Amino acid sequence: MDFTILAVVLLIGIGVPVRNKLIRKYREEKKKKDNEQDIK
Repeated sequence: MDFTILAVVLLIGIGVPVRNKLIRKYREEKKKKDNEQDIK
C-alpha cells in the first residue's frame, strides 16, 4: 500500500514536469519549422 502511494507521488512529481518540458520543446520546434516555411 505504501509503495503504491510512493510510486504515484513520484510519477506525478517527476513525470508531469518532464512531460510539460517535452511538450514545450516540441511546440517551439514546430513553431520554428512553420516560420521557416512561411519565409520560403
